[in-house]
Amino acid sequence: MDEFNSLVITGRRVVLRSAELSDVEPLFGIINASRDHLEKWLPWVPFVQSIDDERHIVEQWIYDMRLRSAIHLCITHHGETIGLVGTHQIDWMNQRTGIGYWIRRESAGQHFVTESSALLLRYLFENLRLHRVFIQAATGNAASNAVIRNLGFKFEGVLRENERIGDGFLDHNIYGLTKNDFSELIGTLSRYLVA
Repeated sequence: MDEFNSLVITGRRVVLRSAELSDVEPLFGIINASRDHLEKWLPWVPFVQSIDDERHIVEQWIYDMRLRSAIHLCITHHGETIGLVGTHQIDWMNQRTGIGYWIRRESAGQHFVTESSALLLRYLFENLRLHRVFIQAATGNAASNAVIRNLGFKFEGVLRENERIGDGFLDHNIYGLTKNDFSELIGTLSRYLVA
């Protein structure tokens, strides 16, 4: 049985590893340094105002992983944490979950998120034998929508006024990928995956 609290997934340029309490300060530092970059699209950013706030979040992640209800992985490059990729709650009965990610401002646009997401997808489909993974991105978030398209997700529609950011609500594109879709994409995604 996979132990989510000790996951390590190695890619070509990144290593994904389970979040730990020792990640609280580095993650908070990244959030603080990239706050304006992240808070345009992520509703939780304004609520992370202190180390204690981040500690509570990481403690919840560790608990989720102990229960095997979700996965939360630090994205590291040359040993330095640069962001996070993970799942929403895993629906084991229907063999599905959603994924999400964020990365510090100075590492954006370098395909770290695409590689990290491809590695996580392979783990979800091949190791956990899930059947479907979905992902959402604000319609105006061109960078995130580009990542999703590069991963081969299929556009399924728009969720209107789906997420509150500040005083307004953002529409989200929703995309899906099935196990069969992923099998057909392995060749395309191989540039991000270690054989």
